[in-house]
Amino acid sequence: MVLCMFEITRIEWGVPIVLSEQLFVFLASLAAYNFVKYSNLIRVKFNRKSKRFITIVLISFLSLLAAAYFLFFFSQSKLYVVLVATLLLLLYVVPLNSSSSNLRTVGGVKIHIVALCWTLITGVLPLIDEVDTIEISFWLTLIQRYLWIILALLPFEIADFSSDDKALSTLPQVLGKQKTKFLGYILAFLVVSIAFKGFEKVVWCYLVMMLLYVFFLGRSSEDQHPNTNAFWVEGIPFIGWLILYLPH
Repeated sequence: MVLCMFEITRIEWGVPIVLSEQLFVFLASLAAYNFVKYSNLIRVKFNRKSKRFITIVLISFLSLLAAAYFLFFFSQSKLYVVLVATLLLLLYVVPLNSSSSNLRTVGGVKIHIVALCWTLITGVLPLIDEVDTIEISFWLTLIQRYLWIILALLPFEIADFSSDDKALSTLPQVLGKQKTKFLGYILAFLVVSIAFKGFEKVVWCYLVMMLLYVFFLGRSSEDQHPNTNAFWVEGIPFIGWLILYLPH
C-alpha cells in the first residue's frame, strides 16, 4: 500500500524511477509495520522460542538492515524526511514516560500521526529534490495525500470501534460510525477535486480509488470479515497504481 502510494506520486509528477528509493520504501514499511503491530504483542503474549516469533523478528531485522543500506544513496534533504518520519514512528510506539503512554495512546492523535508519517514517505520523499517546494501544486499534493490516508484508515477504525480503548478518542468513538462514514465521503470528494489539477489519467486514477473507498467505507462494520480491510481496502492503491502504470 505504501509503495503504491509512493509510485502514484512519482508517476503523477513524472519523477524518474529510482530503484534504491522503491526498495527502501517497501523494506522500511515492512519493518515499521511489524514494529508497530507486534512490539506490544511480542512483549506480552509471544513465546520467544516460537517459530512465528523468530520469523517476525528475522524478517523485520533483515528488512531494516536492507532499508538502512539504501539510505546511503539518498540526498541530505531526503535523509531529513526519513529522519522526521522515523522520529514520529518512535514517538508513536515507544513509551514517553514510566506510564507506558505514547503518541498512539493520546486521544485523537493516532490517526493524524499515521497520516503525517505516510505523507512524508509517499508524498514528500519522492518530490523533495524534484520540484519547487513553494509551488502551490506541491502543497495541494500533500494535502490530498493526507486526506487520502485519513480516508483509508476510517474503515479500520470502524472495524475496531469496540476493541479500541475509549481513551484513544478515534473518529468513530467521537463522531459515531455513521457520521464517520459521512466524513469519509466528504474526504473522498475533496481528494478527487484536488486531482483535477493533474492530467486526465490522474483524475481517473483517483476517481476509481475514491469510489472503491466509499464502497468499502459504506459497508464497514465491526463484524465484517478481517480480510475486507487487510486485503481489499489496503489493495486499493495497487489498483490506482495499475491505472497510471498501464499504457494508454
